[in-house]
This record gives sequence, structure tokens and C-alpha cells, in this order.
Amino acid sequence: MKKIKAIGIDYSLNSPAICIATGDLSFENCKFYYVSSKKKYIGNFGKNIIGSEYKEWTDPIIRFNNLSNWAIKSLRSYGDMNLFDGEQTVHIEGYSYGSKGQAIFQIAENCGILKHVLLSKKLKYVTVAPSIVKKFATDKGNANKELMYEQFCKDTKTDLMKMMDMQTLSNPVTDIVDAYYIARCGYENIRSK
Repeated sequence: MKKIKAIGIDYSLNSPAICIATGDLSFENCKFYYVSSKKKYIGNFGKNIIGSEYKEWTDPIIRFNNLSNWAIKSLRSYGDMNLFDGEQTVHIEGYSYGSKGQAIFQIAENCGILKHVLLSKKLKYVTVAPSIVKKFATDKGNANKELMYEQFCKDTKTDLMKMMDMQTLSNPVTDIVDAYYIARCGYENIRSK
């Protein structure tokens, strides 16, 4: 099994995604994991994309705990957690400031639990601002989902919408794209130090 070069997590309440990148960080050298409540997107897509079913919950903290457990399980399913190449750092996309009301507190609590679990597993994490990830991917810090997807298709020569039989761009594809660029952005950041 190849050494892990970078891990990117697009962590959200509804459709989180993880990219574990090895080798030259090409699409073929990445393993993607995500959670979906849409039955159509649960299962394996290609050799390197795995969709898990969103677990039911009765309390927000149970929901957040389920998501952090999924994240750790996904990281562990790749293999030995000592397969990191260089620093053992997980890159997580920072908060979007477009959230309003109660959602902003739930987003913060959810990510706080993940960060706590990562630290308890002796994994360092770094948050990367969404605008930095977008600028890294497209040269535009305010890139929309469509532009990010177009760039992903160019960079990876992969049409995820076709692969997943998706008619309109939405999650989990947009989350996979974000996780990929979070991992690549994190890797470039580590290499430049």
C-alpha cells in the first residue's frame, strides 16, 4: 500500500467527503469516501469512490458523533494510520460564512467533535479557508461549484457526473471535488514549507 501524501476533508452536516491521496495525487491515486442520504449514491463507484449511507439520528450530538466515527472509519479503511508520508496532517475546509441561524452553531459543533476525535487519535489537522481552496483550484477565490467541477474534469480527466449518473451538479459530486482540492492544496502547502 502506498504512503499517504495528503488527506482532505470537506466536512459538512449533510454530505461530508474525504480524499486520501497517494503517489502523484492523480485521480487514480486518490480514494474518496462520502456520506449520502440518497440511496442512488450509496455504494462503490469505480475503483476508488465509496458512498456510505447517512445514519439515522435522534439528537444532534448523536448525528455529529456518527459523522466523526464515519470519518475515522474511512481513514482507517485505507489502511494503517502510520502510512502518512511526512507530517501526519489532515486538511479540513474551514467554515463557510454564508450559514445563518441555528445552522452555524451545528456546523461548528459538528466540526469541533471531528477535530477532538482527530486529536484523540494523534492526528494533527489544519483548516484551510474555502477561498484558498477555490483559488488554488481555479485561480478565483470566489469560484462557484460549476467552475470547480469544470476544473476537476480538466485536471483529472474524469467526469464524475457521468460516472455517478447525475443529471444536475450537486452532492456528493461537489463534495468529492472539494475534498480533492483540499487534499491537493494541503499537500502543496506542506511541500512548500
